[in-house]
Amino acid sequence: MKVKFNLDENLPEEKVEFWLRKMTDKVRRVANELTDKRDAIWCYHRGDVFSVKFDDIYLIQVENEKTYVYTEQATYLYKGRLYQVKNVLPADFVTALRSAMLNYHRIDHLQILSNGNIDAVLKNKMHVQISRRKIRELKERLGL
Repeated sequence: MKVKFNLDENLPEEKVEFWLRKMTDKVRRVANELTDKRDAIWCYHRGDVFSVKFDDIYLIQVENEKTYVYTEQATYLYKGRLYQVKNVLPADFVTALRSAMLNYHRIDHLQILSNGNIDAVLKNKMHVQISRRKIRELKERLGL
């Protein structure tokens, strides 16, 4: 794919055009990120509501039908389904399991287990198992 940038400081508004043979998930993620103005989601912690920036999120995981958002310092409750938060997340997030998404910039290293599975060890020391079906996507994002 060819990419061309034209810089003009006098443009009244920035715009992006794509000329594609077909829409791919990668292009869709880029387009969503370019058009979405959000940089945070609203979550609950001990009865209060906080704006949690996407850059601060390590992991979003569903446990017992509740969606939890993990940062380095705290765990928050997101009052919505995983697919709802997935629609607003930037391209920095990859699906690890059907019930978990992680910020691949927060991965410290990948641990290959004796049974052939792979765990992502995050910088906050959390371990997240990567589904065999999602390993390819993670490797592409990491450039492996």
